[in-house]
Amino acid sequence: MTVLRKNKDFTADNLKTGPARKPRLPRYTSYPTALQFDVLDGREHSSWLRALPDDEAVSLYFHIPFCDQLCWFCGCYTHISNKYEPVEKYLQTLLQELAWTSSRTGRRKVSHIHFGGGSPTILEANDFDRLMQAIGEAYEILPDAEIAVEVDPRTLSLEKVVAYGRCGVNRVSMGIQDFDEKVQKTINRIQTTELIETCLGWFRASGIDNINFDLIYGLPNQTQATIRETVLQTVFYRPSRIALFGYAHVPWMKKHQAMINAETLPGQAQRQAMFDLARQTLLDCGYQAIGLDHFALPGDSLLEAYEEGALRRNFQGYTADVADTLIGFGASAISSLPGGYAQNTTDMRVYRQRIDAGESPVVRGVAVTAEDRLVRQLISDLMCFQQVDLEARAREFGLSPEFHRELNALEELIRASYMERDGSIYRITEAGRPYLRAICSVFDRYLPANFVERPDILYRCLHESEG
Repeated sequence: MTVLRKNKDFTADNLKTGPARKPRLPRYTSYPTALQFDVLDGREHSSWLRALPDDEAVSLYFHIPFCDQLCWFCGCYTHISNKYEPVEKYLQTLLQELAWTSSRTGRRKVSHIHFGGGSPTILEANDFDRLMQAIGEAYEILPDAEIAVEVDPRTLSLEKVVAYGRCGVNRVSMGIQDFDEKVQKTINRIQTTELIETCLGWFRASGIDNINFDLIYGLPNQTQATIRETVLQTVFYRPSRIALFGYAHVPWMKKHQAMINAETLPGQAQRQAMFDLARQTLLDCGYQAIGLDHFALPGDSLLEAYEEGALRRNFQGYTADVADTLIGFGASAISSLPGGYAQNTTDMRVYRQRIDAGESPVVRGVAVTAEDRLVRQLISDLMCFQQVDLEARAREFGLSPEFHRELNALEELIRASYMERDGSIYRITEAGRPYLRAICSVFDRYLPANFVERPDILYRCLHESEG
């Protein structure tokens, strides 16, 4: 296998975006990453759906791109709506897309369902019932399937939680971000501890015990002291799983982030200190670290998957789901199929028009090659387990790799004490763990050749790109 660089016009400077031109690397929730997505014909998407293996379960993702209020830190695709009518109309189109897709895939078994947004909790209880009923009619939801909902506590109600329990929801991810009142005001997301406790009570009374907390570090007005208090408050509630994400300030891409005064943002050294403090506090409190930014208690399915070597990474982050196929529904949703990645249009009007016309809503994506599949596995091994066996994976995929440039870069990382080697197995050290994404980028064959060949570029990204 030769070392191919598929984007000849792409230079190391393309890794840097925005006025400050700081390097930004992919999060590697896919490979090839969304940076490589190009125009994709809906007919190819349809052929990929029809070609799914008959005997394999699939995962489903439903995107609900609506919120009652805009959080200024948000980087998601969403719309602010003060009325419910647009949500109702969107749901009808979503149901039509579900029928369109299932007519091409057939009634397949489903091992995992995830509702994201936006705010899926904006759906009224009866509409969530309708959606789950339609999913059950289109597909066979396995008895042990994980059904997860991302939760905005501010739009939750007891009626909605009861509906979740009735429909089989068994995991929720609560968007906490930060418990500090000053930070909450700065990011336009105020939610009291009393509100959080009420929501937790509703979930547990409805039999939903698998609860995730999503926290963010690097927010405006955060300090090590406030992060520590947020983490301790989180530990007090004892969620089974915690995600600790770094805030990405990209006002040139997300205009509303300009509402945040950049001078109130912590610097890179402060961000790293916050993460290190939060991580150590969680470890001291009985949580175990998983991958780049997740933590879980013993008994959580994510930790079990990690210990069994079955942990994976997809567009929702780390997952215990074993399905090779993820079908995305809704505006902007991305599907991960054996043939490649396919993303629906982000234009709500076009989305409705395509579905009403009985056409694929997909507008962009990328086909995956045999080489892509190998590299995707190598990056996944590093992201999930912080080690990779190059020779074993090459044999598994039936390829004969020539990782000359990559091996040279890995040797540089070994000399810098970020990695260590045992035969064909390369492991990331504790010193290298904070730079996991940058280390993974060594194998990214869509990045410019000089990125891998020049250690100074790699080191600059190592120390400036994380978070």
